[in-house]
Amino acid sequence: MLSATKSASTGGRRLKLYEDGWLSFSPEGTPRLDERQEAELRFVGSLVLAGCDRTMLSSLLSSLPKPYAYHGSRLYYDWAARHWRLLLDPRANREAQFADWLDALVEKQDVGSLTGIVELAHDALSRVRVISAQPELRGQV
Repeated sequence: MLSATKSASTGGRRLKLYEDGWLSFSPEGTPRLDERQEAELRFVGSLVLAGCDRTMLSSLLSSLPKPYAYHGSRLYYDWAARHWRLLLDPRANREAQFADWLDALVEKQDVGSLTGIVELAHDALSRVRVISAQPELRGQV
């Protein structure tokens, strides 16, 4: 947990973020930040420290619901699409991610990629069958 009153200048900047509507809590009335408040302050604060002025903050944050208690390591701003996107957790449900990718390829009618996936899947199944049929390849001699 962070102290909401580390220094006078930091406290003043935090209060200004609250007064401008970027923070959902008043730093003056919050002696200790909880996890959500800390995440909100870090997220908004990192944008300010990166040089975002009021106009840029307004533009960047307009598509996100308040409070802005987001972890910067879990999302990124897609400049081309002009909105925030979640970063996929590589440990998350890979089958669901794969199914989503297949759906996107179908939507794009990307026959070449889909055909390549089928060929890779057939090759992988063939290798599994060979390894299953030959115990010495599995280290079971």
